Amino acid sequence: MNTKQPQSILSSLFPNKAQAVAAEIAFLFIAGIFAAVVQQYLKVPMHLPGKQGLLFMLILTSVATLSRVKGAASITTGGAAVYLLTFQMASGDIYKPLLYIMVGITLDAMIILWQKFNKPVLLLAVAGALSWATIPFTRLVISSLTGVVFKSFMSGLIYPFITHLIFGFIAALIAGLAFKKYY
Repeated sequence: MNTKQPQSILSSLFPNKAQAVAAEIAFLFIAGIFAAVVQQYLKVPMHLPGKQGLLFMLILTSVATLSRVKGAASITTGGAAVYLLTFQMASGDIYKPLLYIMVGITLDAMIILWQKFNKPVLLLAVAGALSWATIPFTRLVISSLTGVVFKSFMSGLIYPFITHLIFGFIAALIAGLAFKKYY
């Protein structure tokens, strides 16, 4: 009877641990680019600030919770920011790369807290909501410091915060429920 544990797919592809970590970091970076591309090309004008967070946060929360690399959300949003800086600067929002990096940093901090509380799905959903809500908060700070007016604040200050919280919560909840058995 064979009692040896089967080797995982990743460790059989990359027998060296450093190679496996490098491959995972590259995957996270590419996942960020993919999330930004999907978000940029699936824009639907519905006048709901934060609606793009459904797809972006679903991808971001999924890879961040499944990854073994610390700072996975920051690496993923770094990939999205590089894509936006390289290919989407003409889209009109020059602060979007900064906004995404803030989302990644916040989600990484929240995931550390989430892991200490035995990984409940609802806490992950709250972490996703608060992380996605850093976008209107950061825009408010930028607007206060520079005088730049963002379209999302045309309907008031509270509305963008509420919609970002809702869309971030829904996306992180779906990601948490979909991948619960893997983390």
